[in-house]
Amino acid sequence: MSADTPHPRQRATRERLLAAALHAFAHRDYDAVSTREIVEAAAANISAISYHFGGKQQLYLATTRFLATSIRTGMQTQLESVRVRAAGADPATCRMLLAELIGGLTTNILLGELSADAAGFIFREQNDPTEAFDILYRDLLEPLQSAYAQLLSGIVGVPADTRRIKLMTHALIGQIVIFRNAQTTVLRRLQQTRFCEDDIDEIKTLLTRLTLAAVDAQTNTESIHD
Repeated sequence: MSADTPHPRQRATRERLLAAALHAFAHRDYDAVSTREIVEAAAANISAISYHFGGKQQLYLATTRFLATSIRTGMQTQLESVRVRAAGADPATCRMLLAELIGGLTTNILLGELSADAAGFIFREQNDPTEAFDILYRDLLEPLQSAYAQLLSGIVGVPADTRRIKLMTHALIGQIVIFRNAQTTVLRRLQQTRFCEDDIDEIKTLLTRLTLAAVDAQTNTESIHD
């Protein structure tokens, strides 16, 4: 083991601190979270945050990188596949890839290992952005939005960097996100306490149909305006 390689015990402590911090910051504002509660939840020494991160603010930014990297890593293969396969692809192929991306993103958002804490953390940064939002945007949100935009561009026939495609992208991804952010309402309406696998499959099918119908409507609008 080299001098620059952290000891497995140190690495494990660091990972527990990040997981504890993510959970804490996801459910309460930054100022309401104490470093003591984080180290206690992580079963770590009171000086662990200073040792591993330097302080609370540095821990918060490290937690943001941890969250963004974890989610993106889980979808990296699919995002890379979209980038390669969608380049110059015909509309039918882009529709197929879009359906696959919707399925992957829905599963990740609703069933991902960090999904429960990710929703609250990202929502707080969306609502009251700090420098951590720049990390979320660069490492997670922009790559995902770009993949969506590339596929929508291939279907609608409008450049991916246009205002129209960017707004479409945000609206269509929002259909998925609302099932996580308003999960309590959905489950109450369904008279359930959690989503089962059949629910996820049904949600994927519904979201795919709604998305493709919206894209088709936009395509028809473009044709009328040509």
